[in-house]
Amino acid sequence: MAAPDRTYYAVLGVARSATAKEIKDAYRKAARTAHPDQGGSAELFHEVAVAYEMLSDPERRRRYDRTLGTEDPLPGAGRPASAARRPARQPAAEAYSQPPRYEPAYDDPRTAPIPPALAAQQVHGTARRPGALTRLRPGAAARYDGERATARLMESSLLPGFPAARLINGLAFGGGTDVGHAVLAGYRIAVVDSLMAPPGNYSWDGHRLRHHGRPAGDVRIAETVRRIQDLFPECNVRGWLVLHGRQNNPFEPIVDYPPSLDRSALVSVHVANAGTLLREVRRFLSEGPQPNTVQVPVLARLLGAAGR
Repeated sequence: MAAPDRTYYAVLGVARSATAKEIKDAYRKAARTAHPDQGGSAELFHEVAVAYEMLSDPERRRRYDRTLGTEDPLPGAGRPASAARRPARQPAAEAYSQPPRYEPAYDDPRTAPIPPALAAQQVHGTARRPGALTRLRPGAAARYDGERATARLMESSLLPGFPAARLINGLAFGGGTDVGHAVLAGYRIAVVDSLMAPPGNYSWDGHRLRHHGRPAGDVRIAETVRRIQDLFPECNVRGWLVLHGRQNNPFEPIVDYPPSLDRSALVSVHVANAGTLLREVRRFLSEGPQPNTVQVPVLARLLGAAGR
């Protein structure tokens, strides 16, 4: 939330008279600099997201403006200590299970970037089957089989209880940035790559994946997350590499982390087995601003990367 001595307008760096477009443009700029990957912090990024959540909704903005009085305050000016100035955050279990809300609303479907029926679908695209040349690359088959397993997992265990979540499979953004899956909900995108993993112990130190102590392939999910964050500055993007065991046990294989790695910290990439992936992705998406919102322009761009 905004600090007690700052208005939401000051958080975004706009005047009280700012238009909806000016507020949106300011949010994109502020979100880029506030994101932890860009030198910001989780607290600052959350503050920016809540400010935009308040000011982007006309009715909420009107109610908020009434708490500030009639004069246009200077950036950084004090605000009345009124609870009404802060949007109430619903418990995650209530917010993410609500029916989806489309932003912008489909008042005139003819001007929308994608048809309402397409935006209402929860699953888009399929895993990209490797071509003849791609199959020659190490790990190509393991990635394809892993992507199919992840798609099935998300469809059966995440989407049914999360009506606004949109799963897009098989994305290619150009410049060599390919990703197996993106899950959009509210102002957050979970990026997921997948592998079918041989048995044994794995370790992840935040940068390198090892199997029995040896490097386990060329893991590029961190670079992918940074690229997608650049493409979608209005969203908070986080990545996962999910390792699927071949015994249909969602909690195999075991992935060890060094004691020095703070798994509770806001980091850009995690490595997980299927069971851990579901828990962490659901928490990440459901705890974001307006998790029951489908951002139609963002969804349209993700579909474009999936060949739609």
